[in-house]
Amino acid sequence: MKKLLLFVLFLFALNSFSITIKGSIMDEEGNPIADTPVFLVMKKVKFSFKKFKLVEVDSKIVQTKTGKDGLYRIDVDIDKYFNKFYVDFVGEGFQYAKYKKPEVEDITKLVDKGIDIVVNRVFKYNPQWKNVKLVLDLIGKDSPYYNVLKEYGFPDERVKLDDGSEKWKYYDINKEIIIGE
Repeated sequence: MKKLLLFVLFLFALNSFSITIKGSIMDEEGNPIADTPVFLVMKKVKFSFKKFKLVEVDSKIVQTKTGKDGLYRIDVDIDKYFNKFYVDFVGEGFQYAKYKKPEVEDITKLVDKGIDIVVNRVFKYNPQWKNVKLVLDLIGKDSPYYNVLKEYGFPDERVKLDDGSEKWKYYDINKEIIIGE
């Protein structure tokens, strides 16, 4: 039994290795952005002859956030089962209203080399941020609209509901939020 356990651990060691992914996130003025999400997305993709394209068959996500200094670090064991690796900055906690959605970084070739990886980002301001900020200052924190506007910005569509509330639709992020009453 002990030999079997050692053999399994040996096989696991052959199929995984450790790397560090680190970097900084700043705004256009060079200021660090604190508490923003950072995701390492690991995917297993295969070619499907039936669909005649690459399809995702499995995935795993490792998440962290930037510190007050805008720095982040992910220490992770990479399982060779996965064959595509990405760093993404958009998810719960991303400030859609303030910043444009940053591009996902494909780090597959760097992961394959087994080296530590640095991915820095400068978030570009959303052109609507100044207008959103003006509205936030006008309506105040007690408004039922405040938190939604602060996080997501102006909706792509507003639908008045029968009960007096509104459904705000954000197409780019496939999100609908009911506000009011």
